[in-house]
Amino acid sequence: MNTWLVKWHVPILGDIAISTYFACLVLGLVLALHVCVREAKRSGEDPLLFFRLGLIGIGCGLIGGRLGHVLLARPDIYLENPVRVLEFWRGGMVFYGGAIGGAIGVLLACRRYKVNLLRACDICAAPLMLGLALGRLGCLSAGCCFGRPIDWPWGIEWPWAVTFLSGQVPSPLRGIPLHPTQAYAAFNALALFVLLIEVRRRQRYAGQVTGVLLVAYGLSRSIIELFRLDLERGFVFEQWLGQVLSTSQAVSIPMVLAGIVLLVRGSRTHDSDRPSSPN
Repeated sequence: MNTWLVKWHVPILGDIAISTYFACLVLGLVLALHVCVREAKRSGEDPLLFFRLGLIGIGCGLIGGRLGHVLLARPDIYLENPVRVLEFWRGGMVFYGGAIGGAIGVLLACRRYKVNLLRACDICAAPLMLGLALGRLGCLSAGCCFGRPIDWPWGIEWPWAVTFLSGQVPSPLRGIPLHPTQAYAAFNALALFVLLIEVRRRQRYAGQVTGVLLVAYGLSRSIIELFRLDLERGFVFEQWLGQVLSTSQAVSIPMVLAGIVLLVRGSRTHDSDRPSSPN
């Protein structure tokens, strides 16, 4: 997989390049929005309204993902040149930051348009994972989010790793097979997309799809973190626990708990609404 999708030299303008990372990111967002609008239409919702919700969620998600990278990964780079904060096409996004930013945007939009938040989240959950799957393939092309050394047959070497805003594979690791954690994350997101589509078809109460997403993604992301060696995002309570609990794993904890609350509460409400069986 090439780092650069298109790269050429234009007189006067200089070098113009489009990274595979950026192309995958844009394609993932467009595809997720398309699926979200179709799911809204299938559910009897206004597709135009969900198109607006999707655009707001994407915009806020990009801002949140960028701010997550600025604050957690490489703040030194942005302090040296603040203009680089705007150059998101060069890479440098944090999924959890994007998810939080997108959630805030959707929450505000739902209040503005008087849409049930849980119902909106249920519609958007599966498309989100489809977009993430493509985005993780962009990570694979960039060499970011790389894994630990591995002696298994599917280890990947990184001769093409390029410096984006998030840095690159360290020189000592080049030529050494590493866990393709980007591919793990892409396959995981795709599997969750299929799972959520199935849950959506059999959905019994509002919030069920969202709850499954929060629990399944939080747990699976925490497992993938065990194989990652891209440590820029750091660890929580490192001075006491050491490098045990990564920032992403720490964020996964309240995510999983929130998902469990949604599922338990929704299940109880659904059961209580059922008519009693005659004696």
